[in-house]
Amino acid sequence: MRNCFGLILLPAILTNCACQTVRSEALIGRYRNAECVPVKLASETSGSPRVWDYTIKTREGTAIHVSGARIPGGRIMVKYLSDGKGMVAADAGDYIYPADVRFDKTYDLLYVKASGRPAAFGGPQSWLFEYDLNHRRQTHRSRVEPTSLPEECPVGDRK
Repeated sequence: MRNCFGLILLPAILTNCACQTVRSEALIGRYRNAECVPVKLASETSGSPRVWDYTIKTREGTAIHVSGARIPGGRIMVKYLSDGKGMVAADAGDYIYPADVRFDKTYDLLYVKASGRPAAFGGPQSWLFEYDLNHRRQTHRSRVEPTSLPEECPVGDRK
């Protein structure tokens, strides 16, 4: 009976060990204030995925191509046009897809919101990623409360 007790507690422990959902944090504010990276639909049909295929420039003039799509296995990639090196800026994993991409041109930071429902455990999730374009690395990754986030960037527009 003592061993069964541990099996009963295991699901509770696993769900409580997951990242705490953030409602308001500096990361959310920085994401909210960043400019939209233009997004388009893959086609004109309804239900078509959001697609990013755009080149941004840092303060120093470095051109970086941002690409990705809201599809299974979707992630946001950056490719530095000066040396051709590509990096994954944000990958939330299976069934959690990129939903919004923004650029803070003051600090050369890329923000990615991803949302979906993981295949194995739990309900809907939203994640925010911050990627430092100058240092070529992800600096933050947080699970966030979706109601604390601004609306996603509209198709075809920049903030």
